[in-house]
Amino acid sequence: MLRISVRVLALAAAAVAVNVVCVMPYRGNIALREITQRSETAQGSDSQTAAILARQNLDDLARVATARRLDPAWYMLYGANCELLNRYPAAADAYTRALRIDDRPELYVNRGMVLLHLQRQNAAIADLARAARFDPSTVWHLEGELRDRVTAAAGLK
Repeated sequence: MLRISVRVLALAAAAVAVNVVCVMPYRGNIALREITQRSETAQGSDSQTAAILARQNLDDLARVATARRLDPAWYMLYGANCELLNRYPAAADAYTRALRIDDRPELYVNRGMVLLHLQRQNAAIADLARAARFDPSTVWHLEGELRDRVTAAAGLK
């Protein structure tokens, strides 16, 4: 009887492990792909449609959060959808968390632009300069005094 109980317990543990290691990440990947498509649609839509899609995306991201917490793409999508809803502090936090996982120039650009909305000029310039050190063409997407300050901070002149 003890052998049967141990076998049943081992099978249950294996089933839980397969779910956590394989099924949940797979479902998370599928959800991220769908959320990415909706986010792109939202960015090109009017503000009302964008807000509806962004809220749906944030709900779906919350649903797969456990399986995707170590994926910078999850945080990038979360931040982008927060931006669509003008939730700039939450967006900045999402990009900061993504940077703890992966050091990508687009994360610095995104966080820098959010910091500009939050009136944190110096921090924004520091992030944009760091992105420009990764990819100098980043500065050409900026305008006026901001471009000059980022170029100088990155040491590109």
